[in-house]
Amino acid sequence: MKIEDYQLLVALNQIGTVRGAARELLISQPALSQRLKQIEEQWGKQIFVRSHKKLLLTPAGEEIVRFAEKIIKEEVKVKEKVDAMSDRVAGTLSLGVSSVIGQYVLPTILESFIDTYPDVKVELQTGLSEMFRTSYEHYHLCIVRGEKIPNLNGYELFSDKLYLVEKKKEGSIHGEKPLIEFQSDPTFYSTVNEWFINNSRNSSFSRKIKVDQIETCKQLMSKGLGMAVLPEIAIRDLKREEYHFIPLTINKEQVSRKTWVCFTEDARKLPQVQAFLNILERQKNL
Repeated sequence: MKIEDYQLLVALNQIGTVRGAARELLISQPALSQRLKQIEEQWGKQIFVRSHKKLLLTPAGEEIVRFAEKIIKEEVKVKEKVDAMSDRVAGTLSLGVSSVIGQYVLPTILESFIDTYPDVKVELQTGLSEMFRTSYEHYHLCIVRGEKIPNLNGYELFSDKLYLVEKKKEGSIHGEKPLIEFQSDPTFYSTVNEWFINNSRNSSFSRKIKVDQIETCKQLMSKGLGMAVLPEIAIRDLKREEYHFIPLTINKEQVSRKTWVCFTEDARKLPQVQAFLNILERQKNL
């Protein structure tokens, strides 16, 4: 079997449908179904049972897919060892990046990296930092907000301050408008809650607007629909004369949000990972 066949089986198992796997693997459903049939004939066993809603692994299928996952992982390890033996910066760079960093920081960094190292294939996943804390082994390097990922090497990339922001209209911020929240990790919510409680703004929590993306939160706030707690990196383009900016302070210290770069020592030995870290460092010092 080819490595593509193992990838097909793993994709079918993870996604659970032929349609979804075909879309993920960028092949047609008939071609995928035909290839699965050929793989099952090679093994002499049925690997999946087609139920009404999704594919289900047979007992034999469980063993075969487990073997496929092992083969794929071993191939990745061998490729990384080969990449580490070469002075040429190439191969794959897998990144897990906080959505906030992906929105406001990463585009410039990736542009510089790809221009400098066009032979590197970048695989990027953005999402909540909490997701990468539990799945960091799938990435060469993670950039997360809040706390550093335990058991990984890394360093603080930067720290930015938090502000309560509201579009200026008549009067000032009194906690009368709804609080617009974007998806983040529990430590962010905890900090914001503590600040509101200490500043007697409990009334604001009776009305909330919840969105998934920070940019959606920012756009709603900019239309005067509510107030939002935003990091400094997200408000640099806002005109000071058009908004109220109240710094979040707890125990007389302004609250900041740290951003961490995390990786294993083995990953750092890869030329493409070290090259990306070098780009990060240069951008940090600009």
